[in-house]
Amino acid sequence: MSASGLPPVVEEPVERLHRLHWSSLLFDALSQIRSLVVPAIFALLGAARGDSFWIYISLIFLGPALLYSVFRYATLSFRISHGQLVIKQGLIFRNVRSVPVERIQNIDFVQNLLHRALGVAEVRVETAAGSEPEATLRVLSLEQVERLRSEVFESRHAAEPRAFNVGVSDGVGLEAGSFSEESSATQAANSPTTSLVLQIPLSWLIYAGLASNRGTILIGVVAGSIYEFKLFKRLDIEKFADWLPQNLDHWFLAGVVALGFLVLLLILRMVSVAWYILRFSNYRLERRNDDLRVSCGLTTKVQATVPRRRVQFISVHRNLLMRFWRLASVRIETAGSGAGHDDASKSVSSRWFIPVVTEDRLAEVLREIRPDLVWNENEFQFKPMAARAVTRRVRFAVLVSLVFAAVGFFVWKPWGALVGAILLPILVLAAILSTRALQYARTEQGVVFRSGVLIRKTSMTFFEKIQSIEFQQSPLDRRWGMAKLSVDTAAAGPAEHKIEVPLLDASLAMNEQVEIKQLAAMHQPVYR
Repeated sequence: MSASGLPPVVEEPVERLHRLHWSSLLFDALSQIRSLVVPAIFALLGAARGDSFWIYISLIFLGPALLYSVFRYATLSFRISHGQLVIKQGLIFRNVRSVPVERIQNIDFVQNLLHRALGVAEVRVETAAGSEPEATLRVLSLEQVERLRSEVFESRHAAEPRAFNVGVSDGVGLEAGSFSEESSATQAANSPTTSLVLQIPLSWLIYAGLASNRGTILIGVVAGSIYEFKLFKRLDIEKFADWLPQNLDHWFLAGVVALGFLVLLLILRMVSVAWYILRFSNYRLERRNDDLRVSCGLTTKVQATVPRRRVQFISVHRNLLMRFWRLASVRIETAGSGAGHDDASKSVSSRWFIPVVTEDRLAEVLREIRPDLVWNENEFQFKPMAARAVTRRVRFAVLVSLVFAAVGFFVWKPWGALVGAILLPILVLAAILSTRALQYARTEQGVVFRSGVLIRKTSMTFFEKIQSIEFQQSPLDRRWGMAKLSVDTAAAGPAEHKIEVPLLDASLAMNEQVEIKQLAAMHQPVYR
């Protein structure tokens, strides 16, 4: 108590106010000009003809937009206050947005070439509430980005003193599947703040590009250009035929066509390689305390952060060539993530989390994502599909072939029936292989599902992340004594693989539903 008998006045620490980098004016102006490209083109054409009318018209559109950029730069500020990220904007109409720091999942940034030249970045503040950023700060200096990250995560740790536990007691004083902030903080205190988990060399990216079909985008671009500019109508086929030598051997023509196809395939693969190098060059995956940070990009640099405890789903993808070269890619899903997004940082933090990794490094890297995860696919106790699953799918393939044969016969008698005959072995083989590729297992950490023939996908979710377990039966399932088991989390989407196990024996699916539900209830996160 003070001399006056009143309690002493405790002065709160002065909260530091942050503002955007001065280059925000430049990037906002460029963004406004890009959105108003049509008036700008008319202005340039008018200026070329000496007509000032269109210049005045463009100024009417561009002037207010550029003034808004200046106004936004002058009035936008942000600070960390009482466990909240507070963003203020506006003078006459004031907009104040508060985001609790414990909800902030990522503070990511994207840098194009101009950003990197000026040493700045566009920053996105992500939470687990949805697929869109809570706030976008265009633009901050890299020093401001690191300062903001430090303030947010320090404030978050101060606001969350309780331990985060996963798992249930195993009876020997330890937590099965323990994954706590308390233990993570202890580990962080006894180890370097930042540790390198994975660095992808150029050779891996080349192999991944050769195994990828990203180059098929080029076919779409070429086809669109041909259609848009009506190149087929402009191409004189007869004149082109006159250039060719007469009386060419059919085998020679077949060889030329085959060579052309191989050249096209090579070009597409080179485009895929170029895409991987541009997107993932200088890839680094680091662990900073309990967060995983990804950075990559040759021209546009992306940096994304993923808290390990928010990872709900891990999916390992391998196509035929990747399996031959013993490579894999890893996708993850976190709370609030969704499919179909084009945001670069969001895409890297989920869909392209690890674009390529060798099989001998896979288990080690996955253990950094989930410390208690033992990833050994050869030791997973996979449960079989129903005994008659292959028979069911083969019969369906035969039925489809008969339908195509009947339709072909009526459209083009009698040769149209050959369509069904040609499809029959293809569909039967696909039915057999795709059914045998279905595999389901339950481990100490969660549920595993594998599917796919050409692209094999092996995905795992964890008991404490499971939101719902469904036992589903269609009339046809009941006829065959089968069922589908669906295990859902809060973030299905970016991994492009769901744990929906069809063709299980109905009794097995029902028992699994009950047991997974019990394990999910026992493994719910406990805050204390």
